[in-house]
Amino acid sequence: MNIFQLLFVPLCAIGALWSVLAWRRGRTNALGGLFWASVWTAGALVIAVPDITSPLAHLFGITRGSDVIIYLAILAGLAACRYFYNRYRRLENVITDLVRAEALKMARQPSDSAPPISRNCQST
Repeated sequence: MNIFQLLFVPLCAIGALWSVLAWRRGRTNALGGLFWASVWTAGALVIAVPDITSPLAHLFGITRGSDVIIYLAILAGLAACRYFYNRYRRLENVITDLVRAEALKMARQPSDSAPPISRNCQST
């Protein structure tokens, strides 16, 4: 094993353990905890045995296993950006609807603290 493997395989194992503990403590749901534990475990496996990605790469017509990992990471990053953008837009629409509904409600109800509006404006 080289220095990179000696450093990052244990870090990935800690990440997997942390994900499982977060799930067990109720900080995340089972699906999220198992997903992240699987991602960390797969990362540790790919770092420890780098040649394991070569058959997957050859299946897609890519020569090196590290290239397929980079391509998958780029695609996952793009999917995550799209997901969070859509989530942001939905939240923005919910806030807009709430503010609009509250403004309409406030416009229909006269305020008790506001002085009454006189229809006869006479200056003295």
